[in-house]
Amino acid sequence: MSDRIDVPLGLEGFEVMSTEVVGDVLEVHVRSTRRAACHHCGSVDVTGHGCNERRIRDRSCAFPTVLRWRQRRFMCVDCGKTCRERHPELAGRRSITNRFRQRLFERACGEPITDVASSEGVSAYRVDEAFEHHAATALVDRNIEPPRVLAIDESAFRKRFRFHTVFSDPERGNIIDLVEGRGKGSIYGGLAAMSDQVRAHIETVVMDCHWPYRQAIEDVLPNVRVVADKFHVIRSVDAAAHRVRIRHGRRIRVVGRDGGLARQKNPRFMPGVWRSRWAFMKRASKLNHQDADALQPIFEALPEVGIAWMLKEQFALIYDAPDRIEAERRLELWLDQITAAGTPEFLNTWRTLQWWREQILNYFDDRVTNAFAEGITNKIKVMKRRSYGFRDPMRYRQKVLLSCCRRPSQRG
Repeated sequence: MSDRIDVPLGLEGFEVMSTEVVGDVLEVHVRSTRRAACHHCGSVDVTGHGCNERRIRDRSCAFPTVLRWRQRRFMCVDCGKTCRERHPELAGRRSITNRFRQRLFERACGEPITDVASSEGVSAYRVDEAFEHHAATALVDRNIEPPRVLAIDESAFRKRFRFHTVFSDPERGNIIDLVEGRGKGSIYGGLAAMSDQVRAHIETVVMDCHWPYRQAIEDVLPNVRVVADKFHVIRSVDAAAHRVRIRHGRRIRVVGRDGGLARQKNPRFMPGVWRSRWAFMKRASKLNHQDADALQPIFEALPEVGIAWMLKEQFALIYDAPDRIEAERRLELWLDQITAAGTPEFLNTWRTLQWWREQILNYFDDRVTNAFAEGITNKIKVMKRRSYGFRDPMRYRQKVLLSCCRRPSQRG
């Protein structure tokens, strides 16, 4: 079938002659309306010297779209050279339009390159080339506003082999930078890449209890408030209570294979204590009647397990304090409780957390957490799984910064 297209292509300098659908592909016959000129000397005194048809892939319009352009050839009267007519929407001799190339880049920012190539009906090389062409420019044109709160977290490029440090702005929901490594040098590099104006605007830095991060921040930004992430602090105390439950749930004497009993009939761990794990780790406010009934006999049989559960709940209540003074009072009371209980798991945990006491209490001066940074890390993990991993650190950094940042088209 062949008839005129009712919707204009939106390409200035092209006139639509006719359209037809051939094998689920929309073929649009076009011709150039631009004035003929020699691109060697700029003269407009040219004569016709033949033509050829050129097929150019354009962005889809209900169907995959191909432009069939009768490209004219000219001979210049002034310089005597021959040339073919050009169009600014076509990048050199490529067989795709610039706007289709831009669309491939925008899709590649959030999707695996192979998925984009398959859905658009082009080669993976074509998508890869479009991403490489636009990525560097897009990163330079990013408008990052100076953050008041800086969140720092780590992300694994390859598990147990290579890590990156992620800088993000949790208040504006934006990722700032991704620096290779997870030590002091990574923090130095990330902060050095920021301007003096950006560094001067930072008031609070939130991080997990990673000592190299804290040392680097205190060296470069000595006047900012460092906040230990609430989730990681509470999780370390919950892990101490969990270790108490495991220690008391193990059976001291276990009948071996020659004892006559199978492992199913003689487990190494008390079944009731083993099954109570999820109820034991719940907060007291979220326990239902079934969970409370399951924990009650365990606490009666193993009093130290009940004390461990009480201690972890008391620590969680510290974060419900209305201000820093009340939080410090509750923390002192909790320290007296773990000292009186003498539970080694809690004492060892506090032996580590005591060096972060001031940073833990700083939470009550500026109640910020690393929740957004953890969400960015999870998004990076999903991106890596969908792409089946990365081998090039530069490509990995570009994909993370472009897929996790809020581009102007996303703000709406």
